[in-house]
Amino acid sequence: MKTFALSLGFLIVGSTAPAQDTTGISGQEAIESILTTSTDEQDLRALGEELEYLQQHPIYIVKPNYNDLVKLPFVSPMLAEAIVLFTDTVRITSLQDLQHVSLMTDDLHAKLVPFVTLENPASGSYSTVFQIRSLDSRTRLERRLQQSQGYRVNLFRGDVTATYQRIRLGNDHVEVAGLFEKDAGELYDDGLIAGYLSLKNVALVDHLVVGNFNVSTGQGLVFAKNIATSKGSNAVAQTKKRGSVIAPSVSTDEYRYFQGAAISSIVNNFSFSGFYSERNLPASTNSLGVVTSFYTSGVYRTSNDLLRKHGVKERMLGGQIKYALDPLKSFSITLMNTEYGKPISSTLFDLRGKKSVTAGGIAWEIPVPILNFFGEVASNEGKRYSKIFGTIVPVSPRLALSFHHRTFTKGFVSPFARPFGERDIISDGESGNYIGAELRLPGVTLNSYVDSYYLPPTSGMFGTNGREFFSNAMLSPTRSIDVTLQVRNKLRFQTVTAGQNDRREQTNYRLSYSVSVSKKLSFSQRVELVNVVYQPDGYREQGFLTFLECIFKQREFGLSVKSRIVFFDTDSYDSRLYQYESDVAGNFSNPPMYGNGIRWYMVLGYDVFESFRLSMKYSETKKLHEDVVGSGDDEIIGNLDNYIALQLDFGM
Repeated sequence: MKTFALSLGFLIVGSTAPAQDTTGISGQEAIESILTTSTDEQDLRALGEELEYLQQHPIYIVKPNYNDLVKLPFVSPMLAEAIVLFTDTVRITSLQDLQHVSLMTDDLHAKLVPFVTLENPASGSYSTVFQIRSLDSRTRLERRLQQSQGYRVNLFRGDVTATYQRIRLGNDHVEVAGLFEKDAGELYDDGLIAGYLSLKNVALVDHLVVGNFNVSTGQGLVFAKNIATSKGSNAVAQTKKRGSVIAPSVSTDEYRYFQGAAISSIVNNFSFSGFYSERNLPASTNSLGVVTSFYTSGVYRTSNDLLRKHGVKERMLGGQIKYALDPLKSFSITLMNTEYGKPISSTLFDLRGKKSVTAGGIAWEIPVPILNFFGEVASNEGKRYSKIFGTIVPVSPRLALSFHHRTFTKGFVSPFARPFGERDIISDGESGNYIGAELRLPGVTLNSYVDSYYLPPTSGMFGTNGREFFSNAMLSPTRSIDVTLQVRNKLRFQTVTAGQNDRREQTNYRLSYSVSVSKKLSFSQRVELVNVVYQPDGYREQGFLTFLECIFKQREFGLSVKSRIVFFDTDSYDSRLYQYESDVAGNFSNPPMYGNGIRWYMVLGYDVFESFRLSMKYSETKKLHEDVVGSGDDEIIGNLDNYIALQLDFGM
């Protein structure tokens, strides 16, 4: 590749450095460090928004709850259990005490600190339930500086500026939140309005949400939050779904949410949850009044977009009963009925000619000595079944293994299912087996997995076989230097005729490092290569990407500067490469890089006052051998695409 030589000079930067500051990292830095290890192609918005909510509602670490700890994606069930056992015997007086927990590393401790607190949320009296003890708001403006085709021909109804406003206020018992978002090209009248009222631990109510909320049960065969199920670098724990049954939501996702009311209550070892939602789903309908597709982007710039905004009414009623022998052992039963106002095409969900679907599941988590079993079996009225069986094996304090089997029967329908697997829509069917391993040694962490699966055909005669292999090694030769080596191999093939396969194989090789020069200054770089090969014709594509990032933090003045320059060269979009990049808080960017070009960006943050933070991002991508960028309504004349965002955060 032409740009490969440019990376060689970067590798010299920061070969030696003094000791790294271990005083901890900010909540935004912790969130970004978690998202950086996520799968390249997954939508990080939902995961990022959930991490922000968890950071703003920290866990009481003096007496932590196991189920709260495992909500954090970087906390494995083994680490959560170790923290609970440690806090049962040791009184936590400082967050530094957590460094003595078995399985805890400096990296895990730094990520954990922004999500925990020493203040007991239950210490306030009910006389202060309606007192405002916390308030945060966010205002953001962003726009592309180049004019796209939709604006040049007056196809887009609104202006080029995207706006976002969110406010959240309350205390540990009562909270109110509201959000307004207008995408670029939309009119203000077509923007998203969302919000909720949340009550926790009030009288007999464990949690009540009125407004927008999400539901997650079992292993995701009936309900799951909108967090992508793609495979990442947490090889052992990523297969196991975890989190609250009910969670309030002010997400900018305009498709995957519920609108209505949800409540849960705990009586001794039993917990009871119920939820009701009624909303209009964005969808396209044919001339016969049948819904042919759901519109998930949430962008309503044109008149045709608006025709889909209230495409079909959806009414959902569901509930769960859960019995917990202790925080680690539980059984649950979940039931759900969903009714649509119009017929749904069988290419989306096969409802057997009806407008409604009923699904139920039985889930379990059963730890026994050396093994941690979990799973779920779900069915549509006892006729079509899907199932998940998994186990996590903590072989030793340093080694853990996991196994996950999934069988999603073609035709099983739960519109809100998002279990761990390869397909987002499990009604198309899938079966697979996954084995993962994590090994922690002094200065080295190894994560590896192999996933083998079969996808039945959605149309035509041929299904798809697949296999994915992943290995990641994170090394810390000194306290100021971190190095990551990663290999990912994906193979898919269809048996077309005897002795001949339609095969696509992709292999990514990644080397990255970060160096802390001082408490204020750090550098990082990544070099990544991708090879894509098709058989039997032998067609081949390659891609290359490298970036260098510099981070400067002056905590005394509340100033931070992050800047990155990216060089990329790929044969086409098929050999694209991803690089998660920093943004203003609450924005999450994971753009695909393809073609030949250069991208750079800068993110500035400054604490104007103690409670006010102003931040800005400017980014610019230049394609070196192209006359236009993008396509269709988003086509830009020329080879430059630049963007700016301004944001003001207030918190107390």
